[in-house]
Amino acid sequence: MGKAIDIAIVGAGPAGMTAALYAKRKALKVRIFDSGAAGGQTALAVWVENYLGFGRIKGFDLTQKMAKHLEDFDIEIEEAAEVTGISKKGKGFELDINNGEERVEAKAVVLATGSKHKMLNVPGEKEFYGKGVSYCATCDGPAFKGKRVAVIGAGNSGANASLFFAGISSKVFLIEFDEKPAFDAIYSKHVKEAGVEMFLGKQVVAIEGKKMVSGLKLKGRAGGKDESLAVDGVFVYIGMTPRNGLAKKLGLKLDEKGFVKANGLGESSQPGIFIAGDATGELAQVVVAAGSGAIAATTVFEFVKGLR
Repeated sequence: MGKAIDIAIVGAGPAGMTAALYAKRKALKVRIFDSGAAGGQTALAVWVENYLGFGRIKGFDLTQKMAKHLEDFDIEIEEAAEVTGISKKGKGFELDINNGEERVEAKAVVLATGSKHKMLNVPGEKEFYGKGVSYCATCDGPAFKGKRVAVIGAGNSGANASLFFAGISSKVFLIEFDEKPAFDAIYSKHVKEAGVEMFLGKQVVAIEGKKMVSGLKLKGRAGGKDESLAVDGVFVYIGMTPRNGLAKKLGLKLDEKGFVKANGLGESSQPGIFIAGDATGELAQVVVAAGSGAIAATTVFEFVKGLR
């Protein structure tokens, strides 16, 4: 095993990539790992239109630009490299990569593990996953060209997805449990002009079909009879839940929703472990994640150099 690096970053979304860039610019020895591919949830976004300087850009394209920026600084994003364990070793930590495939020693760790989509937890959801049920319009949306699609959840992500489908599908439904949509006001006009039909105050109680999805069963929030809606695809956008497995193993303090508690400098409840991005439960926006990555890396620099 080689000499310990200064900082190991777990997660290559905007938070992790920004932390890596700031760490490298401060001449720290850094490695960045991701269990999947670079980009995190942002790479799955149909459009990002509020990251200053880029106008309206596909999430995948934005994160590819971020990854290329790291390449320019000779930072390699180690994809398909899952950190399966972190343990205290001496004054630093040892990371287990892919269940013993490699062990890495680091003086400090930044957890930028992000979050994942919440599930509806209704009959048919698991059974029809990949057979009409999806959580990513960017990934699976093109297969529903000319078909009827329901987007569940009228937040910004759901509105964004419904607009994407409005351009390719024969009919788009946007379904929200609350009586009012949760998306920003700017989407109201866009959704209406795109011909998206909204169902407010409606709860999905089942996803139906045989070999593939063929419909939804809905129930009014205030009660009443169930109603059926014929659709070919169901795309779920009802919020996120934190990826906190490593945080739990480390015994870090979590809030009531499972997000990792951290102060404004990215410090967790354990010295040497820092948190950045959506794992903190802060506003889930690219600009916030990137900012927290910069802050965490700056704090790590001070920690590694014995300045705090």
